[in-house]
Amino acid sequence: MTRRSQGLLRGALLAATPLCSTLHAQRPLEEWIDAAGLGAHLRFLSSDLLEGRGVGTRGDELAQSYLEAQFRAAGLQPGAADGSYRQIVPLVGHTSRSLTPLAIRGANESALELRWLEDFVAGVDAPVTAGTWKDAEIVFVGYGIEAPEQGWDDWKGVDVRGKVLLMLNDDPDWDPQLFAGKARLYYGRWTYKYEIAAAKGAAGALIVHTTPSAGYGWNVVQSSFARERFDLEGDASPRTAIRGWVSEEAASRIAELGGAKLAELVAAARTKEFRPRPLGVTAALELTAEVRPIRSSNVCAILPGSDPELANEWVVLSTHFDHLGRNPALEGDQIHNGAVDNASGCAGLITVARALQATGLRAKRTLCFLAVTAEESGLLGSQHFASSPPIPRERIAACLNIDSLARFGAAKDVAVIGKGKTELDADVEAIAASFGRTVVGDLEPDKGRFYRSDQFSFARVGIPAIYLGPGLNLIGEPEGEGARKVQRWTMQHYHQPSDEWSESWDLSGAVADLRLFARLVLRVGDRAQAPQWVAGDEFERLRPRRAK
Repeated sequence: MTRRSQGLLRGALLAATPLCSTLHAQRPLEEWIDAAGLGAHLRFLSSDLLEGRGVGTRGDELAQSYLEAQFRAAGLQPGAADGSYRQIVPLVGHTSRSLTPLAIRGANESALELRWLEDFVAGVDAPVTAGTWKDAEIVFVGYGIEAPEQGWDDWKGVDVRGKVLLMLNDDPDWDPQLFAGKARLYYGRWTYKYEIAAAKGAAGALIVHTTPSAGYGWNVVQSSFARERFDLEGDASPRTAIRGWVSEEAASRIAELGGAKLAELVAAARTKEFRPRPLGVTAALELTAEVRPIRSSNVCAILPGSDPELANEWVVLSTHFDHLGRNPALEGDQIHNGAVDNASGCAGLITVARALQATGLRAKRTLCFLAVTAEESGLLGSQHFASSPPIPRERIAACLNIDSLARFGAAKDVAVIGKGKTELDADVEAIAASFGRTVVGDLEPDKGRFYRSDQFSFARVGIPAIYLGPGLNLIGEPEGEGARKVQRWTMQHYHQPSDEWSESWDLSGAVADLRLFARLVLRVGDRAQAPQWVAGDEFERLRPRRAK
């Protein structure tokens, strides 16, 4: 065993030391949440030993085992339906490779070839061994949005079956009366684009990447599509043959081959009168894919509630443990350690569980500590849990999610991703006030974060859910410096091998956020009535009702 591995093991063992002293138990909850314990879990989970916690890998199994061991040490009981700590998530993995360049052909035998990874990325849109476009016509469909409640329809009844759709990322954001203005809705997410393309019978979809509309650089798209991707086994939702992204420069070249300019197409798409526009060019592409069945698991543990009646309801505390694993195609460092995203969230969940165990504090409702798999592959682990929970869905009172903890120090504010959507706002504000902090909504509303992490899986089945995120108004820093630090980190490290543990991190902000989170958990767990969606919210009608 290397000296580094020995150090990691010692830290993990110290973090797991039983906390049973009566004297120690007199310490308040907050004192049990500190940087030393949090950092020990974080360093281990993001170490090279776990090889990036890729789904279906040895690192996946090690992460599950570590989480289960820590939940056991915290005195939590098994939470899965079969009486274990693990809910099996049946998956199918597929790794796509391009057999040919993406060939674009126009009139008069004009043509161009786009390069795999450099100009475009693509993958089969189902667990099949091949995907093909055979000179399929390319149609520009603007944002590809069909939203009757907004009076917006990019399709106008045009038949796009068998076509390849060139689509803009984001949603209309220039009018506060449309699509919540700058706050991105699900219509602006790339997942929606692929879903509606499949529903319309298209052969495929290519989303135009820009850093402002995506919130990250082309390198993130490259790393995502160059690795194995996953589907839930038996998912029968509509699919295209191939789905992917093109760089903005490549999209411009496609448009020009058909005699158009991308800027003019984008301008036309910014009106309600827009109609799909055939570009007069075709696409040919052949992909092959390696397909394999996989069994990963969500790690699920519960702290039973103290009230005889309310203990039948659960408050789910969620985070994800997977990351991107190892990429053997990279030179140098091949491991995507995922320290921030999301070893930090897992370390936080463990820390909160152990703090509650140390103090003996219990909520009236049962608390479910849930670490899910395959978040990076489309929220698949949380989707599986939310669709097949261990208890009836109507007895899940709420989901409180954490993902990517603070590492730049303490903040005066705390962010609620999903602020304004549920009655949980009042709970967060009351707890934040007790810590002398203010509550803000999504600090980057144009990124659509509510639809990007695991709380969305719960919202989609009607369970009130929020994501508690770090604030950006850093104590002792100039105004705006927090946002600038996060932006720099995102551009340099998000979904890259460089997302590694650093001794330079200031975990005081993460500790402060987790102390707030722990108190919030207890408050929501003690609510007389389960929280509800705000009247008129997009998910209100989906809320499951308990039988009388």
